[in-house]
Amino acid sequence: MAKLAMNCKKMMVKEVSERLNKADLLIVTNYKGLTAQELDELRKELRKISGEYLVVKDSIAKKALAEGQNNRLADLIKGDVGIALDRKEDPTYISKILTKFSKDHEVLKIRGGIMNGEIISDQDIRSLASLPTREVLLGKLANVLNAPIQGLAGALNAIICKFLYALNAFKDKKKESENTEKPDEEIKQENDSTQTETKKEEQNG
Repeated sequence: MAKLAMNCKKMMVKEVSERLNKADLLIVTNYKGLTAQELDELRKELRKISGEYLVVKDSIAKKALAEGQNNRLADLIKGDVGIALDRKEDPTYISKILTKFSKDHEVLKIRGGIMNGEIISDQDIRSLASLPTREVLLGKLANVLNAPIQGLAGALNAIICKFLYALNAFKDKKKESENTEKPDEEIKQENDSTQTETKKEEQNG
C-alpha cells in the first residue's frame, strides 16, 4: 500500500514537473479563501487564453521544480499554492486576468512569478497587466506601416493649410490697419491746409 502511494506521488510530481517546466511564465498565488466555484471561474478565464491553474501542495511543487528550467520559483512556494501557467507567449493576458480576479476576490494574493528564467515580483505582474496586449500593439504597428505616405501627406497638407491661413489673416489685418490710418492722415493734411489759408487771410487783412 505504501509503495503504491509512493508511486502515485512520483507520477504526480512528474506530471506537475512537465507542466511547470514547459511554461515560459509561471505566477504563484495564495488561493486560500476562494470557493470551489470561484476557482472554477478562474480556471475558465485562464483556459480562454490557453492558460492553466494548478492547485498543488508545496512539497510536490518544489520537487516538480527542482531540476527544471523554472527551479528558481521554488523560493516563492510556501504552503499550498495556486500556480498559473501561460502558454500564449504574451505575459499581459494572464497578468490582466489574475490582477483583475485578485481585485474582485481579495483573498487571492499574487506572490510573484518567473518569466523566461527571471523572477518577477507581484508589482511586475501588475505592471504587465497595465500594458496593451501583443495583438493590440501589432494592430497599431500594422496601421502605421500600411499608410505611412498617406499619413505624412495629410500631415504636410495640414501644416501648409495652417500656414496659408495664418499668412492670409496677417495680410488682412495689415490692410485693415492701413485703411484705418489713411483717413487720419488726410484729416491732418486738411487741417494743416485750413490753418495755412486762415493765416494768409489774417495777414492780408
